[in-house]
Amino acid sequence: MRIVAVNTVEIDPAIGSMATLREGLEALLDDLGHLSGCTAYRLTCGSGPGESWILTGYWDSPERMTAHFNLPCLARLFELVSERLISGLRFGTFLVSPLIESSGETAR
Repeated sequence: MRIVAVNTVEIDPAIGSMATLREGLEALLDDLGHLSGCTAYRLTCGSGPGESWILTGYWDSPERMTAHFNLPCLARLFELVSERLISGLRFGTFLVSPLIESSGETAR
């Protein structure tokens, strides 16, 4: 599958919450990685206190990426905030430019 859309969530773990937060996010990843149109969902964890973690989803269509934002499983992310395991969240979405096959250049 070709990746055409990417979503990110930058997560600031609350002090002392790393182990519990990781468990919660890995359970969420399990659900997200099996969604239709999702080519992968990954978690990259900062190595020390005060370092952000990045949750990244890779999609075969912008429509499927957008549709997943309304799924009940994503409510779990906000539950982790209410449990005070997360001190901050920042969201991003990106569309990947298609390649122009004939010339080998990237579309601008």
